Amino acid sequence: MNPDDAQSHLDHHFPSHHESEEWIGAKKIELPVLAGGCLATLLSAVITSGLLVANGALVMALLSTAAAAGVEWVKGERLSQFILFAAPIALVILQWMMIDTVRRILHKRRWRQSAGF
Repeated sequence: MNPDDAQSHLDHHFPSHHESEEWIGAKKIELPVLAGGCLATLLSAVITSGLLVANGALVMALLSTAAAAGVEWVKGERLSQFILFAAPIALVILQWMMIDTVRRILHKRRWRQSAGF
C-alpha cells in the first residue's frame, strides 16, 4: 500500500517525510555510529570467547590435578561435568565484572584529571 493512498493516519506507519530521508523507527542511524556499535559487540564476543576457552582449560586442569591427588568427589561424573560447565561461565561473569570496575575507576580518574580536581 502506498502511504499517500491511505484513508486515515492509522492505515500506514510511515512518517510524513518517508520519501525524503532514510529512517529506522524515529531517527536515522549514522554509519560510523552503527559500525562502532558492531565493532564493540564483536570485540566483546571475541574477548568472552577467549575467556571461556582459558577458563575451561584452567578448570579442566584443576579437576584433573584434584583427581590425580585422590580427591574422591572429583571422580563423580555428574559433579565434575557440572563444574566443568558452570565454573568457566561463573569465572567469565566475575572477570567481566572486574573489567567493568576497572574501566569505571579509570574513567572517573580521567574525568577528575580533565576537570582539574
